Amino acid sequence: MGVIVIKLGGSLEGSAETAVASAVQDALRRGWPVVLVHGGGPRISKRLRDAGIELPFVQGLRHTTEEAMPHVMAALAECNRDIVESLARHGVPVVAFADGEIVVAKDVGRQRTGEVAGVRVDAVRQAISSGRVPVIAPFGRDAAGWAYNINADHAASHIARALGAARLVFLTDVPGIYRDFKARDLLLDTTPEELERLLREGAFGAGMVPKVNAVLHAVRHGVREVWVVDGRDQEAVRMAAMGTNERRAAGTRLAAHIEGVTA
Repeated sequence: MGVIVIKLGGSLEGSAETAVASAVQDALRRGWPVVLVHGGGPRISKRLRDAGIELPFVQGLRHTTEEAMPHVMAALAECNRDIVESLARHGVPVVAFADGEIVVAKDVGRQRTGEVAGVRVDAVRQAISSGRVPVIAPFGRDAAGWAYNINADHAASHIARALGAARLVFLTDVPGIYRDFKARDLLLDTTPEELERLLREGAFGAGMVPKVNAVLHAVRHGVREVWVVDGRDQEAVRMAAMGTNERRAAGTRLAAHIEGVTA
């Protein structure tokens, strides 16, 4: 069994604590290593508001300035600490990566909003080989040490790819990816081709576009399963993390089980 990468959405703000801890414990008992990548959007937004900084979102990505970057890093460090402490309270052995040391960032001309150029996997592999769960904050540094804000979904997708993960699970505050959000038409099983078509048709809101692109990146680069589920639903989180083939009726809280073939 390969690594399971779990991306914990910042919008959940502690509401997924029990579900995540339970799923991680189940995986570790089975001898399946787990890596956790977290977001921090709401906490970043609050720190920026308190500092009087307003940043626009472009295609779902926060346009981060040099002035804002220290606030972004502080918020992510705070999120990382809270998640580490939460998992430790549940008896999960953890190690924090909160200083941008895992993701190699690259400048793409959007000030301090960067993209993933690579992943430093040695420290992550060392942590999981010792039985611990790495908890990774989603920002990175370039070769010169400059820090860049990285979309957490994209970071998780690249980390899963670099580790050769068997499964990538996105935990969010909605029950998955909708074919039509207004009609509550939830995708249960889909394909890369269907997601790409829906992207072209503009089916997804701006906030969902980065997540869908992250899903596609993962399944196109060797990750065998990607799930998007409501992180507050303990049973859905368990089913996604364990990769179960169980199915409930359409309209349940089990969100999207997305399978892809490596391109």
